[in-house]
Amino acid sequence: MRVGEPATESAAPAASRPALRSVAFPAPVDLSILVVTWNSERWIDRCLDAIPAACDGLAYEVIIHDNASADATLRHVDASIEVHRSNDNDGFAAGTNRAFAASRGKYVFLLNPDCELGPRALTLLHEFLGAHPHAAAAAPLLEGDQQREFQLRRLPTLASFASEVLLLDKLFPRNRTTARHRYRDAELTGPERIEQPAAAALLIRRDVMEEIGQLDEQFSPAWFEDVDYCRRLAAAGKEVFVVPAARANHHGGASLEHVPFARFIDLWYRNMWRYGKKWLSAGDAEALRWVVIGGMLLRCIAAVAGFAHPEVGRWRALRAYAAVLKKAFARWDESSPSSS
Repeated sequence: MRVGEPATESAAPAASRPALRSVAFPAPVDLSILVVTWNSERWIDRCLDAIPAACDGLAYEVIIHDNASADATLRHVDASIEVHRSNDNDGFAAGTNRAFAASRGKYVFLLNPDCELGPRALTLLHEFLGAHPHAAAAAPLLEGDQQREFQLRRLPTLASFASEVLLLDKLFPRNRTTARHRYRDAELTGPERIEQPAAAALLIRRDVMEEIGQLDEQFSPAWFEDVDYCRRLAAAGKEVFVVPAARANHHGGASLEHVPFARFIDLWYRNMWRYGKKWLSAGDAEALRWVVIGGMLLRCIAAVAGFAHPEVGRWRALRAYAAVLKKAFARWDESSPSSS
């Protein structure tokens, strides 16, 4: 129709046209809290109940990736929380990757279900990263039995691996290698740069995660995927801090409750070997294999004597260590189903 011409009968009156519908976009969020669960019924209530007070003043979302829990974990989750459920146990790395893909926050917080955040813990971490643009990630200080040495470590070397695998840290607990590896000299009176804080509770900038990429799913179902990720952050020149003013109570061992001893021992040393192959020199990776062989021989002797994990039983412990010994000699043949 030209300007100035009267409307023809074919033009529909405005009242008869379909009304335009407004599209509701999700409200922006400051951070996304990613929780990977697997038979976490015993812990999930405390974890989720602590989040609102920990996020004081922040807009946040909680995304749960459930790795085929067989217990009542998801019956404890409020309907307002976004849940993605897998048909199989995808592992921590894969579960985190899938939850991250569904998230929207400018910051992403990795949270274990057995971790109970203190009041304003995430608010303080968010403020720290906001005030320190050079920092890529920040962690609260974990409280609980032996949590400091669990949480705060330097990136592993052949020497630090040998100290633990050959039980030198048990025989000589004050040795310099172990003390340095576990930051025993850190005063923690304020924020400190840490090479490898545990991913039980870790706030990361979204753009950093997009730059570094997903967690490496070869470390499945658990252990060493967070060590690997911190190594990748360090390789990219990223800085990670622990902020002691932010606190969290980490009960620890939630996954181990459902993993038989032999399975855990198998996974731990297999993923240690995978980390060594990925990040150590070829010579050091081969030396690590022999360190594991020596460590398993020591543990076999200790198991027969009844010293190694008496709660498991000497013969079960012996079979578990002998199985790892056999795989170490075979270089953990990745083509074998038994190594997965």
